[in-house]
Amino acid sequence: MPKNIYVLSDIHGHYNVFIKMLEKIKFSDDDVLYILGDCCDRGPDSLKIYLYIQKFKNIHLIRGNHEIMMRDAFIADDPTSSQGRMWAQNGGNKTAHSYHEYLQKKALNEFDYKIVKAAFYKMMIDYVNKCPSFIEINCNGQDYVLIHAGINPEKGLYEQTEEECAWMREYFFMSKGLDNKIIIFGHTPTCYIHQKKDCFDIWHDPVFKDKIGIDGGLGPFDKGQLNCICLNTMEVFVVKKSEVLEAAKNI
Repeated sequence: MPKNIYVLSDIHGHYNVFIKMLEKIKFSDDDVLYILGDCCDRGPDSLKIYLYIQKFKNIHLIRGNHEIMMRDAFIADDPTSSQGRMWAQNGGNKTAHSYHEYLQKKALNEFDYKIVKAAFYKMMIDYVNKCPSFIEINCNGQDYVLIHAGINPEKGLYEQTEEECAWMREYFFMSKGLDNKIIIFGHTPTCYIHQKKDCFDIWHDPVFKDKIGIDGGLGPFDKGQLNCICLNTMEVFVVKKSEVLEAAKNI
């Protein structure tokens, strides 16, 4: 059994905020971390996050809608395709810039870059395909479903499509979830669920008591934050984007 089980979501390219959170929770080899998708897009360092988390057997990524958009754009391999345009419209350009730098596009001729890019695309496509759409775990006798966006309430857990797990919003979190399970999800910044402009705190379903929303709006909002919950203690840890950016300016 791991010492502590942590869950966070929607890092959106903010590598420095993510590392600050690992320091804050004192993450160790004895712990397990589940990331509920959307490591990429909007922030500056998406690729650094993927390369970092793949080093650790005790960090598990669940596939989010931004991973799906990135994968589909890589499969299409054409920025003018519908998949390429959709990814770009949702912040994919930041991720594309980070992998161009990583692959040293400016240092390679066109032929060599094509070969290197194809290998990189295959690696990332395979990685995203290996990530599950959801994970079930038990902690302290409570069953949890860890998922990016939610479920279609009209269907059972094992009947959900990849798209439903990665894109659901209001219909999911305003409905009853699953019997005897708590669903922890990201995707929808909690300010929208709380219906409070600047409130990015974790949301606990006050009606059905069967859902916890943890997306702190780190990607789209200047006042956003990264939320992390420890399932062993239910303690919540927060790292604000503004604090990390301010600290970086003062170095």
